Amino acid sequence: MDDKTIDKPVVEDAWPDSSRAPGARHSARSRSYRSSSELHKVSRRLALTVALSVSLLVLLFVIIFSVIRIDGLVETNDALQAELTKTRLELSLTGPELERTRKNISEMTKGRLPHLLDLVPDKVLRINGPYLKNIVFTVLNQNGAKSYEYKLVMENSTARTVRPAARIFLFDRYGVQIGSAEVAGRADLASGESRSQSAVIDRFIDEEPHYFYVSTLPADKPTGLIP
Repeated sequence: MDDKTIDKPVVEDAWPDSSRAPGARHSARSRSYRSSSELHKVSRRLALTVALSVSLLVLLFVIIFSVIRIDGLVETNDALQAELTKTRLELSLTGPELERTRKNISEMTKGRLPHLLDLVPDKVLRINGPYLKNIVFTVLNQNGAKSYEYKLVMENSTARTVRPAARIFLFDRYGVQIGSAEVAGRADLASGESRSQSAVIDRFIDEEPHYFYVSTLPADKPTGLIP
C-alpha cells in the first residue's frame, strides 16, 4: 500500500443512509398529523363549549322572562278576581232592589191599566172574553231583529153561528202601547166550533212588550140559529 492510498480520506459515511431517510420523513408526517388531529379535537370541544354556554345563557334569559311574565299574569288574574268578586257583591245587593223596583212599576202600571195581562212568550195564556179562548205569543228572530207572532184561538160557545173578530194590543213595561194587530173573522164559526189564527204583530215602537190586552170586536150578526 502506497502513501496515496493511505492518505485518501474515507468518505463512505458522507452519503446519507438511504434506508433511514424514508422512516424519518414518515415519523415527521405522523407527528404533524397527530398534532393537526389534536388541534381539530380541541377546536371542536371549544366550539361545543361555546355553543353550550350560549344555549344555557339563552335558556336562563327565557326562564327569567317567563317568571316575570307569569308574575305579571298572576297579578292581573288576582286583580280581575277581586273585580269579579266586587261586581258579584254589588249585583247581590242591587238584585233584590231592582226586583222590587220592577214590581213597583208593574203594580203602578196595572193599577193605571187594570185590564193588562202579563205577556209570557211560548205559554198558553187564557183570555176571559166572548168568542176568545187563549193566545200564545212567540218571539221570532229574523236577521237579528225580533218580531212577535201571536196565535189566537177563538171559540163559539153560543147557540148561534157568528163571525168573531178581535184586536190585540201590546204594551211596554211602563204601560205605553207599542204595537197592535187586528184579527178579522175569515169565516163563520158555528156553535161549539173553535178556530185559531196567527200572524205577526205590527210594532210601531221598537220596545220589548211586557203586557197585552185583547179586545173583542162586535161579532157579525148571526147567520142562523141552531135549533
